[in-house]
Amino acid sequence: MNGGDGLRYLEIRIRCQRAAADAVGHLLLQLTGAGYAVDDPLIVEQNRSRWDLTDLTPGDPEWVTVSGWLAEAGDLEQRRLQLEAGLEEIRTLGLGVVEPPAFRWVAEEDWAHAWKAYFRPARVGDRLVVVPAWEEYTPRDGELPIYVDPGMAFGTGTHATTALCLRWLEQLVTPGCRVIDVGTGSGILAVAAKRLGAAEVVAVDVDPVAVEAARENARRNGVEIDVRPGTLDQVAEGGADLIVANIIASVIVEILPDAAARLKPGGRFLASGIIAAKKEEVTQAMTETWLLPLGAREQDGWVAILAMKP
Repeated sequence: MNGGDGLRYLEIRIRCQRAAADAVGHLLLQLTGAGYAVDDPLIVEQNRSRWDLTDLTPGDPEWVTVSGWLAEAGDLEQRRLQLEAGLEEIRTLGLGVVEPPAFRWVAEEDWAHAWKAYFRPARVGDRLVVVPAWEEYTPRDGELPIYVDPGMAFGTGTHATTALCLRWLEQLVTPGCRVIDVGTGSGILAVAAKRLGAAEVVAVDVDPVAVEAARENARRNGVEIDVRPGTLDQVAEGGADLIVANIIASVIVEILPDAAARLKPGGRFLASGIIAAKKEEVTQAMTETWLLPLGAREQDGWVAILAMKP
């Protein structure tokens, strides 16, 4: 254990081929409960013209490094065994080479900033640009910057599940519409909806850390969002033009009746955070809830599904 005064974190770094990155990241998310970061050479190359400088360096585009941080608490040896078992399972799926993990201890103050090295301005869609709150950025060509500091909440905009939602929001949000964001996390989707012209945005999350992060990100973007602790069933029925839920398939299926009850006729429900293998299950559940599936988009093995209330 740590002989110093402050809490330490065990940094876990795993180099793998690109096809395995999401599976490795999901494993770290389950293991740590605090998200993960991806060092991706393609992001460096694609955004080099937008950055004055970066701590990241170009590399082989077929390889990425996925990092997570585990607090020095509980049974670390048991966590290590879970990690090794999970990595071996990923290897058996044939997604690509996954190298053995590398470990190092970092102090709490270092951990709090370590992941920031992986977060740089990135354009998502035609207009939206996700910008770290600590970066200076000058918009160009009609861009709409969203300044985000996720803290301990999920959502920097670079993960496929969030990026899929942001691109679809550019098409779905119309001036004056009412939007509900379920499981808001950092509030990035709620902020994007408001920046795109929504008249009213309600954002809910069961995690108090996420609620505070979303409120702070709304303030730093100069937009007014009704951020509430709680769940969708606590929001008044009717009146929503669009509900977006970037969570997981099982929870999406569970909240479908509540979503349908809160949409106007003709309103849209955008569901993301769905692994490709669960696409048909969620689509079928939408149909059984009298929501009409309109289409789906896929990125890196993740799916977003759009449905309408007739």
